[in-house]
Amino acid sequence: MDQFQVVLKDYANWKMENVETLEKLKANDSLIYDRLEPVYKVLNKIYDMAVEEQELSEDLQTIFQVGLNYIHSQFEVIKVYYEKLFGSDCSRFEKYTPLVGYLLFISDFRADLEDYEETLDFEDLNDVETLIENMVAEKDVNFQYAADRLNKAVKDIIDQLDFEYVSIIDIFVEIAENLDVDLSTHHSPYVVGKEV
Repeated sequence: MDQFQVVLKDYANWKMENVETLEKLKANDSLIYDRLEPVYKVLNKIYDMAVEEQELSEDLQTIFQVGLNYIHSQFEVIKVYYEKLFGSDCSRFEKYTPLVGYLLFISDFRADLEDYEETLDFEDLNDVETLIENMVAEKDVNFQYAADRLNKAVKDIIDQLDFEYVSIIDIFVEIAENLDVDLSTHHSPYVVGKEV
């Protein structure tokens, strides 16, 4: 079994373990599902191509590996909140998905910029992350305050960069278009990382 076959098997296992939660989130029109949908649907498309024994380019294999790593790490964070804090109650969880979405965005943003950690000032972002984690734990619904604080922290960091920041979600939306993968039409701007 070659290495990519192992990756495909990992995805099949991940999907079996998490598809029920994903489907619940989708059925509830969850912002969290919207956020993950481009990655999830691209993974499904490439997986189906592999199962149909189509020759997959090295690029597609790399996209699949990156997407799987990404969705796996994001889902670990989601499950902590969904299962532990909200007892797998989708409707209770859904009330706080804007805040959980902000935490996922921060996680992406931080991972994307880890090579610049020495040169960028993340202090405000760290403070906002702690604030939002506390808001989720305390079931605080002042979402606009959290969004304003997060937007300011992100803008401050982006202003320090000498390039345009493009999130992994934005990249997977583009990949989905190139692979003719249909995505839901209600991707909010925060979902694709433009602004929370």
